[in-house]
Amino acid sequence: MGQNVKEHLRLAVRMMLKPLVRLLISQGVSHGDFSEAAKDVYVEMAIRHFDKSEKLNQSRTAILTGLTRKEVKNVIDRALSAEPHSKNFSRPSRVLAGWHSDPKYIGPYGVPLEIPYESTGDGGASFTELVRTYSGDMAPRPMLRELIRVGAVVELENKTYKAVRRDFEAEALSPELVARLGKVGHYFFSTAAANIEKKEQGSGYFDRRVYTDQGLAPESIIEFDAYIKQRGQEFLEELDNWIVSMEKSDKGKPERRNTGLCMVHYVVNEEDEEDLKDLLVERGLEADSYSDT
Repeated sequence: MGQNVKEHLRLAVRMMLKPLVRLLISQGVSHGDFSEAAKDVYVEMAIRHFDKSEKLNQSRTAILTGLTRKEVKNVIDRALSAEPHSKNFSRPSRVLAGWHSDPKYIGPYGVPLEIPYESTGDGGASFTELVRTYSGDMAPRPMLRELIRVGAVVELENKTYKAVRRDFEAEALSPELVARLGKVGHYFFSTAAANIEKKEQGSGYFDRRVYTDQGLAPESIIEFDAYIKQRGQEFLEELDNWIVSMEKSDKGKPERRNTGLCMVHYVVNEEDEEDLKDLLVERGLEADSYSDT
């Protein structure tokens, strides 16, 4: 890799990490914790994408990552003894999406049906069947309690249940929201990295943005946020319906991969766009006057 490209990537990484590191520090995640996580990912990516040998070569992995052989061994030992990651975090979202898009669970004009908890024996829709279809082995009763708790589902007087929201919004700093942070960041950077490495003009994945040239007043940003939430939700629901229909037509095909679209409203923190050097100079520090005492 050319030195110029490496330097630009280092600057890009620093910019990407600023909001994440601010969150990590606020939640007591130290540099040591972050460093260990980075080592894990370096070793995994080196083995997964750059070492195709049948037998794992720790020395080659150390060379590729810049880690010592001991560090590589520690990462591998830690991975082998780790518990499997939970896959439960996105299940409420999948259940709500199915309720709003599966023809079995929607009525005229695409309105979600009001459904009983269990089937009445006529083969009609039920909440337990919905969960079984869209949430695997997750128990229906805890799922229902969670959806009611966050206000996405309400119980009606006739003991049926109604979906009043299509989106599942987890609580601040909940495991669900933290897991979502990793997923959204992974999806975004996967596309950005793939587009940097694209072979020719016009290839790559959709990656566009709209932004202000002169900035907006705080009250206008609030209005913009409300506009995005309304129009963005409408657009995503339209896409979701299209995806569901395509999933049905592609069922049984030998090769299928998960795909989707993320939309993110961002508001720039002006301070985060400054370099560390600018901050130090602003605080009265110069290179020849700095002391670590």
